[in-house]
Amino acid sequence: MKVMSSIVHSNTPLLVVIDPRALVVRSVQFCRTVAGQPLAARVTHQRYDRAGRPVVGRDPRLFSRSETEAQTPANRVVRFSLSGAALLSESVDSGWRLNLMGEAGQLLESCDGRGTQRLMEYDSSLRPVSVTEQGLVVERLAYGGADAAEHNQCNQLIRHDDTAGSRLLHDYGLPGAALGEERHFLQAPESPDWPLGEAERDALLEPVGLQTRCGVNALGEAIWQTDAMGNTQAFGLTVAGQLKAAELTLAGASPPQTLVGEIHYNALDQVEQETAGNGVVSHFQYDPQDSRLAALSAMAADGALLQKLIYSYDPVGNVLVVNDASQPDRYCNNQLVEPISRFEYDTLYQLIEASGCEVRNGVSHGPALPGLQSLPTDDPCQVSNYTQRYRYDAAGNLLQMRHEGAHNFTRNMHVDPDSNRSLPDDEGEVDFATSFDANGNLLQLVRGQTMSWDARNQLQHITTVQREDQPNDEERYIYDGQGQRCRKISTAQASGRTLTNEVRYLPGLEIRTTADGETLHVINTQAGRNSVRVLHWEAGKPDAVANDQVRYSLGDHLGSSTLELDQQGGLISQESYYPFGGTAWWAARSSVEAKYKTVRYSGKERDASGLYYYGFRYYAPWLQRWINPDPAGDVDGLNLYQFIANSPVNYRDASGLAKYKTKYDMTELEVRLKRGPILSRGLTDLQKNNSDTAGTLRNAIDYAVTATAEAIKALENPELANASALADQILGGQDSNHDVLLNNVRTLHAAAISYKNENAEQLVVVKSKVPTELAFVMKGDPHERIFFTEAGLKESKKVMAMTFIHELSHIKLNTEDFYYYRKGHTINPNSQDTSEEAYEVGAGLHDKKLATTSEKNVSKKTLLSLVGSTHASDVEKKLQTDKTLRSNLLLRNADTWALLIFSYAHSALWRLDLREQVGE
Repeated sequence: MKVMSSIVHSNTPLLVVIDPRALVVRSVQFCRTVAGQPLAARVTHQRYDRAGRPVVGRDPRLFSRSETEAQTPANRVVRFSLSGAALLSESVDSGWRLNLMGEAGQLLESCDGRGTQRLMEYDSSLRPVSVTEQGLVVERLAYGGADAAEHNQCNQLIRHDDTAGSRLLHDYGLPGAALGEERHFLQAPESPDWPLGEAERDALLEPVGLQTRCGVNALGEAIWQTDAMGNTQAFGLTVAGQLKAAELTLAGASPPQTLVGEIHYNALDQVEQETAGNGVVSHFQYDPQDSRLAALSAMAADGALLQKLIYSYDPVGNVLVVNDASQPDRYCNNQLVEPISRFEYDTLYQLIEASGCEVRNGVSHGPALPGLQSLPTDDPCQVSNYTQRYRYDAAGNLLQMRHEGAHNFTRNMHVDPDSNRSLPDDEGEVDFATSFDANGNLLQLVRGQTMSWDARNQLQHITTVQREDQPNDEERYIYDGQGQRCRKISTAQASGRTLTNEVRYLPGLEIRTTADGETLHVINTQAGRNSVRVLHWEAGKPDAVANDQVRYSLGDHLGSSTLELDQQGGLISQESYYPFGGTAWWAARSSVEAKYKTVRYSGKERDASGLYYYGFRYYAPWLQRWINPDPAGDVDGLNLYQFIANSPVNYRDASGLAKYKTKYDMTELEVRLKRGPILSRGLTDLQKNNSDTAGTLRNAIDYAVTATAEAIKALENPELANASALADQILGGQDSNHDVLLNNVRTLHAAAISYKNENAEQLVVVKSKVPTELAFVMKGDPHERIFFTEAGLKESKKVMAMTFIHELSHIKLNTEDFYYYRKGHTINPNSQDTSEEAYEVGAGLHDKKLATTSEKNVSKKTLLSLVGSTHASDVEKKLQTDKTLRSNLLLRNADTWALLIFSYAHSALWRLDLREQVGE
């Protein structure tokens, strides 16, 4: 493989075009794959309405067409309501969707291009109490009243009847975290129509519940969990809240067995060393210059080297080489086969070429796994070299994958001219109209394997074997109210009988039953950087496997399971992957043990269909794309099917919603060096690490959404004279620009809703070195992340919500920090008290503080443009003679917007808080 030359990247900047409002209307990238090739401009176009909200977006492919074809559709068109919420969205990938919102920004009704209608009902505290889809009540939610204090259930969710059954929450800790749950599955797998009466609902359920219990410390961090079968996991934490050890006690057994211990961290909170319960010691080395992973290794207790992956990067951090130094060079048929993977990228950092080693015979380029090899892999001719080359269109859709190896193969893809829907040409002519439904969900995986989707665009059913005169072999999936899969039911025909296998997913546990009487409990946990699965058979244990087998999975930088080890450190299985997730080769010491490996690429479960289940979507590695559009929208770009920016060696996706780079991007690296270590990335990650804190943050964001909605109502009501007076006094006694205020609050309201929903993965938690810091954003961050500190997440709901609005204004309104009001400061517009701090600031009584804070925090460029000087003394002098300047500074001040919004919403929030206190 060629070494990527810096000449290829010469003169390929990212150009950004902004309008007078500083909104990005075009971004231009330049693409080429080899030096000397003409540059191809890739223009992404955005159009905004008068309030600065994005209403039209085109990716480079459709934008290029639109310049010559007037009828070219846009990738995304959004129409906003008067309150600033997205009312109607139209996507060429995911179809149209209409959302009708309530006064506080709550979703009341939605419908889409498939004809799906969804209705939400709320109580007086705006808590959802029922969800109706297609005329069926598919969810009911109940909350604890004022008499539920014994188990800390007041105002907490205590019962959730969802699409899988019922989830009961019996106890909450003092910080507000649920101390477990009890799951009752439905007797029938079909979606329910939940009656109103509790007894009638109970009649639809299996009588025996499956209860999970957990314990938390004073900070809400999990320290133990007992699963539904009585197996207990215990977690030891450092004073910084980092995992230092994990133990497992099987039901009815003692003493506990160590899963991982002796975890050591560096100053950036990266794991440097850990010891598994089988004595295997893993070491992680990082580049001192940029903190990128340089090598990871694993050594058995007897000193045998099991794994040693050495990483090389290009200057921007793309992985160029992965060398597994624990594996030998092989020679077969005059061919040298090295255990080295190499990668090459275009100027957009899309992977365009990869090489490595694969199984020589039985290779698979479709849904099936390649042929299983035997351990130990002594035969040098078991594997051979391969090279794959990838070609994409301007929108990032794969057009061709050309494979050169022991068996050459080429896959060509056809892309719909008007969308990013794509199909392989394996079977001749393609028909996009019949291959996707109106919401962009793929309807046939391969010939004969049809798929159906539920009302929430979740894969519901797949036909694995189709028969004309007999029942089909099928797999059915059932999800809970959070959208996570909790049952998988497989049916197959054999000798005139229907054989049913089932998997039930519970916290920390899988219950697997088969038609031949096997009952297997799989206890799973993340032990440090590696994962552990314990196989306990209640019945039908195979002779070749010991009961309570502990399987330690060692992963690569993406979390892909590359080695499985037993309790003694012996090798159970070994696997390597093509860059986009297909298995290149795998080997095991026995075929019986091999069939119990279910977790593979990126640490995700591989189904019998060949699809990988990520949590919110399914991924087809042989197609190199998701099989339905991103439920989170265009958080990863306008191509809603593209898999992690066609850069699978550098990114991973935790849940199917948004990619996250496994190496540290420049923004995160700066945060770690200047602010402190990253504790959680996104609400999904935070929920796993600390469900109590995740719930607290969600409540604060909901509070901010309500506050912005109430502020909009106040500004839209011309009869509320005190609304205008409030703004005039806070902004310095000048006539405030009502339209600017209203449009900006609408912008913040829409943005708050987005961080509640599709942008929830951009909320990051940091252990800040600055004890008084509550939250911050980083200028130039392309992901627009909001970084909350541990201290910020311990504040009251009101302070957290105001902090959120403060940071949101930095991102959406380009505000700066000219002045900090005291924490949580708001004004009652109906009060006659003129001694409020905000009024004094507006009147000029705190000009010195305003000037000194501006000099310290505001960019020199901004001060020069607004004041003409960067010195506090000059700023103070100008403020004392120019009231308009004071208004302009305060209008661009982040704290001002949090103060204004919560002051406008003062009365409504007071009534809401009162209702919550009395348990209505």
